[in-house]
Amino acid sequence: MEYKGIDVSKYQGNINFKKVKNAGIQFAIVRIGYGQYESQKDEYFEANYEGFKSQNIPVGVYLYSYAKSVSDAKKEAAVVLKWLNGRRLNLPVYYDIEDKSQINLGKNTLTKMCEAFCEEIEKGGYWAGVYANKYFFTTYLDYQKLGEKYTLWVAQYNDVNTFSGKYDMWQYTSSGRVNGISGNVDLDTLYKDIFTDTGNDRVDLPDLSDYNGTSIVDALKSVGYDSSFDSRKNLYREVGFTDTYKGTALQNENLLNALKKGSNEYYYSDYKGYSFVDALKQIGVDASFANRKIIAARNGISNYKGTSSQNLKLLNLLKEGKLRK
Repeated sequence: MEYKGIDVSKYQGNINFKKVKNAGIQFAIVRIGYGQYESQKDEYFEANYEGFKSQNIPVGVYLYSYAKSVSDAKKEAAVVLKWLNGRRLNLPVYYDIEDKSQINLGKNTLTKMCEAFCEEIEKGGYWAGVYANKYFFTTYLDYQKLGEKYTLWVAQYNDVNTFSGKYDMWQYTSSGRVNGISGNVDLDTLYKDIFTDTGNDRVDLPDLSDYNGTSIVDALKSVGYDSSFDSRKNLYREVGFTDTYKGTALQNENLLNALKKGSNEYYYSDYKGYSFVDALKQIGVDASFANRKIIAARNGISNYKGTSSQNLKLLNLLKEGKLRK
């Protein structure tokens, strides 16, 4: 699956968001600011965030970094969290690291800066990612290490992306044209469904609470609901699973259990291990610290730090079918 998107800042000026929506844009990454000081917030951030949200266009943000140390990177993360002030995002908070003033810091320091920024962002309850152009990724960052922990967004203005590392999004031009925006705009392709909330595009969930069988196909048919693969794939994502639906026996069982229990709980009664993270991964749910913190808060743990006792409590709720999403 591919999604067509744009990234914008104050340089795009006033945007006609309805026209952008009608042009087929499926997501937007908005610059929230640059640097570590509150005065450096993008002056169009508020308008852009609210404008895309008003059209149900999924939104993420990025910060352009001028950090020169791990300490600076943490300060940049702190100011981003302050600017966000709890706002809901559909896509990650990206760390845009590419400034020429940073290249003499060396690969080790620059990679640690990215890790420090992303760690703080995820502690704040958001999904973090790193943005850079192909040359910066391959020359100044340990992109393989970063790609194991965070989603990567790579820029290469070319017909084909030749970046060999793992990435989920590609910025392929800075001279795109989109109806509703005057002048050029960056165009992006997202290759992975990493949306956390699709606004009003949610589908109606079937009520399977009275079904006593074991087949998700039969269950859906019993209530007159479309049981095709594509329909099940949409339902799988809608109830909160984040891995790619392939129609496996385990995925179908998890989907059936979720719909029987209702869409507000995760359920995995057959898990035999002791790891909350592993259990979430096995049922296709994002197990990052950021998402676990969100789940914990919804289940009465407001100070989630990933401790053994906290994870055990959440795991037990999962096994009982009482873990709220």
